Amino acid sequence: MIKKNFYIYSLMGLLLIASSCDQIKKSFSKAIEEENIQNSRIPLARVNDKVLYDTEIKNLFNARMSRKDSINIRDRYISTWVRKVITLEKAASQVDVEKLDLDRRLEEYKFQLIMHEYEREYIASHLDTVVTDEQIKSYYLKNSEDFILKTNIVRGSFLRYPNSAPELKKVKGWLKSKKEKDKEKLKSSAFAYADFVHLEDSVWLDLDELLFGTPFMNSQSEVTNLLKRDKLWEANDESNTYIFKIDDYKIVDQTPPLQFVSQQVKNVILGKRKLKLRSELESQLYEEATKNNEYEIFVSEE
Repeated sequence: MIKKNFYIYSLMGLLLIASSCDQIKKSFSKAIEEENIQNSRIPLARVNDKVLYDTEIKNLFNARMSRKDSINIRDRYISTWVRKVITLEKAASQVDVEKLDLDRRLEEYKFQLIMHEYEREYIASHLDTVVTDEQIKSYYLKNSEDFILKTNIVRGSFLRYPNSAPELKKVKGWLKSKKEKDKEKLKSSAFAYADFVHLEDSVWLDLDELLFGTPFMNSQSEVTNLLKRDKLWEANDESNTYIFKIDDYKIVDQTPPLQFVSQQVKNVILGKRKLKLRSELESQLYEEATKNNEYEIFVSEE
């Protein structure tokens, strides 16, 4: 019986030794691998005792990049790294780090990062992204004072022709005309010869953007006076003739039409929904923690 137990214990001992050896072998192999990686690193830059190695930037590149692009990215990263480390070391030598309460600040920053990611995923899975035209209209009517114009806007027809275009003198007449045949002649001419065409007269446009680079560019007051005075604008430069027909306009500090700000209104509605979801999430988590006795407050209410 003693002999039998001796064999059992011996066998167990051998198994333990083998297992330990296997663990030691794996740990040793891992250490060798890490040492090889350390030894094979190529230094790219140094600031005092801090060194930037090639292994730290390998994730910046992909197989689709050309050699030139890769070199440019590498060089920009190295330059940025050097400047940041120089600045950080100078700052660290001048600032009393103990007064910064770094542990608390880092903990707050970590909390903010985690919460931002958690809220982002929660909102992405719960946000109702459908905003109907009726919801947009309703919100706009109730909050139109929040969408005051910061630029002039216009609605009409806007054309730019090369000075050499045929029948250029007839374009103004076609623009003024309400006859269908003249409208067709205008379209035919515009799409054949004009190098800028906007004939969708129901669409509102930013006038500043429309006037950029044209002879109409003047001071804000001059443009406003021109809007009030003339419905048909014409001007020339050495290459082009600009013909603008203004059907309607809104000037700075007026309330814009819904069509012009509909996307902005939609974004505001979605933004409010996101804020509501964040608030609901916080309340939900707090209520669950209260129900499950997951926290205690040790300061008594006075």
